[in-house]
Amino acid sequence: ERRLQQAGDNTQRLAQFGLYRDPFFDYTGFLGGSDFQPVIVDKGNNQKQLELTVGMKDYKPQEIKVSVKNNELIVQGEHRHKDENRSERSFFFKSTTLPPGTQIDQLQSHLTDDGQLKIEAPFVEQKETVRSIEVEKK
Repeated sequence: ERRLQQAGDNTQRLAQFGLYRDPFFDYTGFLGGSDFQPVIVDKGNNQKQLELTVGMKDYKPQEIKVSVKNNELIVQGEHRHKDENRSERSFFFKSTTLPPGTQIDQLQSHLTDDGQLKIEAPFVEQKETVRSIEVEKK
């Protein structure tokens, strides 16, 4: 109901979908982007940690692959279910750019009992260094 209210309130952004919108489609979520974003948490003792959680309720740990390529965190999943009457196959793919300071070599992931995939890594705040370069005339 909350999402329907949000979609109804946001008529300017949703004008492209026309007057007769499907009441069950999550237009606001569709336009709003991904909730798959890392959060930096202060752990105390001057230590910070990057945390990311994503729902993977129907997946088993062996069906999930977490990888990092060029500072891009990639989570993929493939779930198969087969019984005598039907066969099911579902896929999952999400990616996000990790912020500078993420200790990628210490990245860990685990699946909780309630189906949440938790991804964690130590985070070291990067100090900006500004270097002045003298301009020479040639």
